[in-house]
Amino acid sequence: MRTKSRRLSGIILCLLAASLTACQQTGKSEEVTVKGQDLVKKVSDTPTELVFYVCVNGWTEEQFMSTYGNQIKKKFPNYSLKFIPQKDAQTLPSVITSGQTIDILITSIGLTSNFLLAYEMQDDISDLIKKYNFDLSRLEPSTVDIQRQLAGGGIYGLPVSTTSAALFYNKSLFDKFGVSYPRDGMTWDEINDLAKTMTRTDNGQQIKGMTMSVQHLMQLNQLSAPHIDSKTSKAAFTSDSFRQAFGNLTRFYKIPGNGLLDNKYNLVSQQEPFYKDQNVAMFAALSTTARVFKDTLNWNIVQLPVYKDKPNVGPQSYPTYFYLSKGSKNKDAAFQVMSYVTSDEFQDFIVKDGYSSILKNQDQIMKNFATNDPALAGKNVKSLLPAKFADPTEKTKYQAIADKEMLAALVDIASGKDENTALREAEERANKAIEAEKK
Repeated sequence: MRTKSRRLSGIILCLLAASLTACQQTGKSEEVTVKGQDLVKKVSDTPTELVFYVCVNGWTEEQFMSTYGNQIKKKFPNYSLKFIPQKDAQTLPSVITSGQTIDILITSIGLTSNFLLAYEMQDDISDLIKKYNFDLSRLEPSTVDIQRQLAGGGIYGLPVSTTSAALFYNKSLFDKFGVSYPRDGMTWDEINDLAKTMTRTDNGQQIKGMTMSVQHLMQLNQLSAPHIDSKTSKAAFTSDSFRQAFGNLTRFYKIPGNGLLDNKYNLVSQQEPFYKDQNVAMFAALSTTARVFKDTLNWNIVQLPVYKDKPNVGPQSYPTYFYLSKGSKNKDAAFQVMSYVTSDEFQDFIVKDGYSSILKNQDQIMKNFATNDPALAGKNVKSLLPAKFADPTEKTKYQAIADKEMLAALVDIASGKDENTALREAEERANKAIEAEKK
């Protein structure tokens, strides 16, 4: 009996100790949370001016306010927001030279190297993430992975929205020639055959089967082939994966009648004939391009084609980030804004305007996708994003150099040059330009 009594007493003491420890731990956790909330309130209650710069030509203050600013102002009434538009007199270098401080730089991952890294404005926000106990696990994992790659394990910015790539098609042209529309899940080979079928002349007018935004499709390529070897900082154009991804696109420009106009490549010459001239059957580009078309033509969307041996792998994610500028004097206030744009509240707002959410759990929030955009009503909007993103490729500070020489290789190939030679020469030019940039 004494032994049983001792055991029972021991069990009771253990339970009491465990309960006390749990209470202490819970109390500590609650204390940290309360302190964190107090800190956030102290920061957000302090009148502060925050300066924003959007790295997209043509963005107006009205566009900034309707997309981001009005909601931010509603959440942080004590902050005054200053927007600097990117235009001739206010390019980023001129703004920096003038001494104007920028708090938050807003740009896509594709332009991050051209702006944030090129002008050394990046600042690791890891300490702020820890200070405010920001939960990165809420975010779609690749948006965080991209930043980890970019910052060598750190993190420079938080995502606000993402996009990917999709295939748009002119329904009227397919109807006119009695050809079936493209479908979700088609392979690149099938789309290439379809492009050949749709490339033709009609009453003297050249109809092209397919044009595309090669720069974006290569940045988001499904083989995850990088442009630059991050370890050596040298172009990787002649790697097997890059050759395959690049050759997959260049073959479309070898279709008779579907080549480059005047042996030149730029996005305008690929995009405008699709939705303005309406003499292009299909156009592959960033998913957000859907916002450009509006009611200009009878169009719809399908998923970007897949590789036959990778049927479940779509293009990579292409997020837009809010970056904290290294020169900011209001880093805590800026971080509160950066945190807010990842919140459920803001994500619900931006999704309704046709921007894709960066939250990990999207099932509920994406039900409201584009409900505020009548131009997307009735469109196959679920195909704007793939079911599974390809692994992200690292975007180095030399991405802009790589893009330029890659597109030069495209022009050479479309003009008849051997693909291996064109890529080798482009790689050599890129490496020389990178070395010059380093010096």
